[in-house]
Amino acid sequence: MTVAAPARGLGPAFTRLWGAAVGSNLSDGFAATAAPLLAASLTRDPVVISLVGVAQFLPWLLFGVLSGSVVDRFDRRRVAAVACGVRAVVAATLCLLVATDTMVIAVLIAAVFVFGAFETVADGSLQAMVPAVAGRDGLVRANSRFQATDTVAQNFVAAPLAGVLFAVAAALPFVVHSAGYLVAAVLVLTLPLSAARAPRADGEAKEPLTRRSLAEGIRFLAGHPLLSRLWAINVVLAMFNALAQAVFVLYVLERLDLAPAVFGVFAMAAAVGAVLGALIVPRLARRFRRGPVMLAAVLVTGTSYALCGFVPHPVAAAAGMVTVGGSVAAWNVVSITVRQELVPSRLLGRVHGAWRTFGWGLMPVGTFAGGLLGAVDLRLPFIVGGIGIAAAGLVVHRTLLVLSDTD
Repeated sequence: MTVAAPARGLGPAFTRLWGAAVGSNLSDGFAATAAPLLAASLTRDPVVISLVGVAQFLPWLLFGVLSGSVVDRFDRRRVAAVACGVRAVVAATLCLLVATDTMVIAVLIAAVFVFGAFETVADGSLQAMVPAVAGRDGLVRANSRFQATDTVAQNFVAAPLAGVLFAVAAALPFVVHSAGYLVAAVLVLTLPLSAARAPRADGEAKEPLTRRSLAEGIRFLAGHPLLSRLWAINVVLAMFNALAQAVFVLYVLERLDLAPAVFGVFAMAAAVGAVLGALIVPRLARRFRRGPVMLAAVLVTGTSYALCGFVPHPVAAAAGMVTVGGSVAAWNVVSITVRQELVPSRLLGRVHGAWRTFGWGLMPVGTFAGGLLGAVDLRLPFIVGGIGIAAAGLVVHRTLLVLSDTD
């Protein structure tokens, strides 16, 4: 079963999928801002606060491969809906605990872990359905729109609004947090049957959930001459990125001496750059080709993080976040597009899960290391993370430039 790209636009099915992504990303954005603020109200220990970030990404290491197999085996619409529904219930529970002043840091860390666990399923489902509803010819446009939407929902809307709502009442951000997941669950169930599961040949049975099927995404990535290298690069970059942002909330509140309500503004600054980066990257990739665009994105990201560390000033931090947002968005759009083009549809869920198992899954290592560095000096995570990202880009620049041959 092959789904052709719509003649004009990306079609109504993609619009509904996009809407589900908006609801899910909006909720993720509220959690990304409200959870660190809530943690900072419970403790000012940098190492403990870094555990919130560890809990967010550890599920990718534990469940990434399994969730990818679930995405490829079952109805992707229902899988995404269940994952969003569970997160809505957990977010509502957090709201109740905060409102009744019974929240403790251990419960918050556990809740963030649950959000991350079900994100592995929801995110994999949404990504795997993109080729079916947008068509292979619409992938760059679709991924560009997804990346821009992710940024706008999480940072332009959710981050500043969550900061303001948290300043009014700590429970309020979690109300919107829960509602966004419910909207996403409803919308994803309206998608056509063609998006439900990976296409199979006539008479082909559903693949059993075995150890072999679980590991197939890893085997495909490890055996692919280009994706295996890109995968390894992504793991290193993700760890340094997590290290740089590990104690960002304390950097804003203590090093820059700003109010909690202002915390979301820095996420919005990153969003400004990310939206611009996501929207212009298709044009940049056509003009300069994919490899040079990805190499430039890595170098700009590293330099921008280092700027935040060496120049601890609100203006410098805001400027650094703008360029980080743009460069990371450019990297993500090209990276996701390359995977969707090179990976068979029946393996998209498992490859996505394997990709993030060793990418996002190892980010807790970087996050915890960033917490340890932050305990020494809140500038150190930015300096070490930025230098590490830039150095990694220079070391693997030849591999990134090979991507130009796949355009």
